[in-house]
Amino acid sequence: MDFQLLQIRLIAHIKARVRNGDGTERSLARLSGISQPHMHNVLKGVRVFSPELADQVLRRLRIDLLDLLEGHEAGDIPRRAPREQPLHCTVALLDGYIGPEHPYPTAGSGHGGYPFLPDDLQGLESPVAARLASDPRMPELFSGGAVVLLDRSEARRGNPDEGYYALDLGGQSGIRLVRQGARRLYLLGRDAGEDSRKWPSVALPDRSLLQLIKGRVSLVIRRL
Repeated sequence: MDFQLLQIRLIAHIKARVRNGDGTERSLARLSGISQPHMHNVLKGVRVFSPELADQVLRRLRIDLLDLLEGHEAGDIPRRAPREQPLHCTVALLDGYIGPEHPYPTAGSGHGGYPFLPDDLQGLESPVAARLASDPRMPELFSGGAVVLLDRSEARRGNPDEGYYALDLGGQSGIRLVRQGARRLYLLGRDAGEDSRKWPSVALPDRSLLQLIKGRVSLVIRRL
């Protein structure tokens, strides 16, 4: 047994899922956090997964290494019980991008969605997905092409903690770390400072929090 053989079996496992209707090539690529062209080329045998990307695919598609072993290879290692819940749940995907040169995206047309693991959605109220445009003020995690899962709970938006939030900034949009003051909402991108009063800010009397804050970032999936 070597890594190359495990790679071959992982690709065969994904192909079998597509054939069995357990997801399309596109949905499995999205769920894995990789581009559809990359997944297509891997399944065709043109490219291979790097070790890091293979680990990501295994984790996001809930594939146990034992699933890639033959019966005699696994020995006495107990296998994980078959999953009883669906592989993924589709969440509405907003039309457009979140980024400094883009207005806050509108609700999707109903024809598109983005797959997430059921565990990703635990505890979220009115989840929605959105694509990110390039934003030089944000950490690499929020790079252009990434997809964010947002919790649109009014309770979270109306009383934000110190987390990352999707913001409608009037003609443009962005993901920012927020800190609420008495009369202003302070916004931070890449470099956090101790004195939040020096952060860029928006006057709260001018706009309500629910107009400004559209969702709390629950998960970021970078497209590789």
